[in-house]
Amino acid sequence: MNEIPTRQILDDLDEIVAIPSVYSAPQEGAPYGIACKQALEWFVAKAKSYGLKAENIDNYCAYAEVGEGKECVGVLAHLDVVPAGGGWSTDPFKMVVDGGKVYGRGVGDDKGPVVVCLHALKSLKDGGAKLKRRVRLIVGADEERGSSCIRHYLEVGGEVPVMSFVPDSEFPIINSEKGIAHIEFIFDDEALCKNVGFISGAECKNALPDRSTVKVIKGSALEAAIKSACGGNVNATLFSRQPAASSVVACKAKPDDFEITCRDGITISAVGTAEHASTPEKGDSALWKILGILAAFNGAIGSKHIQNIFDKMCAGDASAKLGIDFKDERSGDLTMCMSEARIVGGALCLTVDFRLPIGVTAEKVKDNICKALNCRAEILDYHENLYIDPDSPLIKELLDVYVKATGDTTGPLQVGGGTYARELPNAVAFGSTPLGLDINMHRADENFPIEQLFKNYEIYLAAMVRLANL
Repeated sequence: MNEIPTRQILDDLDEIVAIPSVYSAPQEGAPYGIACKQALEWFVAKAKSYGLKAENIDNYCAYAEVGEGKECVGVLAHLDVVPAGGGWSTDPFKMVVDGGKVYGRGVGDDKGPVVVCLHALKSLKDGGAKLKRRVRLIVGADEERGSSCIRHYLEVGGEVPVMSFVPDSEFPIINSEKGIAHIEFIFDDEALCKNVGFISGAECKNALPDRSTVKVIKGSALEAAIKSACGGNVNATLFSRQPAASSVVACKAKPDDFEITCRDGITISAVGTAEHASTPEKGDSALWKILGILAAFNGAIGSKHIQNIFDKMCAGDASAKLGIDFKDERSGDLTMCMSEARIVGGALCLTVDFRLPIGVTAEKVKDNICKALNCRAEILDYHENLYIDPDSPLIKELLDVYVKATGDTTGPLQVGGGTYARELPNAVAFGSTPLGLDINMHRADENFPIEQLFKNYEIYLAAMVRLANL
């Protein structure tokens, strides 16, 4: 039962990475798009081929199960992934093995853990393990957008495990997850919208954008100002000349981070470095750079908001400037990540991902920022904090499994990321990445060490047995 099926794990991971399970427009029978449906179908077919009981639940989620008993232990993971974005060295949906690592979108978040846990279930079945409880691996297809898949599982009567772990964070174990709020701030600004016809940010709400584009309306005052700044011929010297140069410096950017074209109006694009919204300080926002360029030319635009947005939102100390620099010893500091941007009906709309300490609500954050920026706002979604006492049996048992497997005695951690652990009672995030290991999650060239992949198989197999027999 303890022999690691190394070749099979890599082969299965290669297959599931090849399914580009990014959310797309719902279709009949495919609530999260065809690719997400295909990923769930792959999972069920693979589980059944391994002799496991498996079921697809309306193409929202699926499960595979082993063992007997009235109760079950849960393992929750997800098959949806964030958009690939740009900057990859290889095809993001074609797994590559190089230098002791696997590369591809989802190898770490969260397809690698799904495959590892599926093979742990297979090992329990093949080895005839004697368990007091069943072990159920539940996989969803909408974790990256808010976990509606698991809520559907519960709504249609899916069995609630007596205890669960989620292999979608860090080792040793997570006992505190910050609250998560996505809030759209709406700036009514006719002057801006007479000059800007389009603006873009990230492709999802929980990522720092690595590319942002603004389209300047042909014949607008902004177009004339940009042409004048370029000496009459629109070109990339704009970003080395005033007034744009000051904003480039303020963003800690370089002129080479920008592109400019002039076809049916001027289009300016900026590049940065993508990052998960829970750790925006590790990335480089392309959207900040574009907002900086607009602020630089506000003399021509006449916007009543853009300079204030740039000064207060596009800075490392934005939370202090906005009056939301909250913190808590059990859960850490508030963080914010400006992700999506759009122009709609005479307004600039900016979506911000907030990770909130215990005691801070989305409503409080919204009200403080609306006051600071004189704007409207809508809370798109809000998930409260998760906190589990470090002395709880679930935490202690899983920590003991980890210590015995690794010798690492680091205690429970607090994180800004959110997991499925919020969706079920008595659930906690447990791995799959050792503390300090950077796998480029939500960035280009996402990767995972093969040795750690196989180590996780051992850890999760032991954890399943421990909880099932507790």
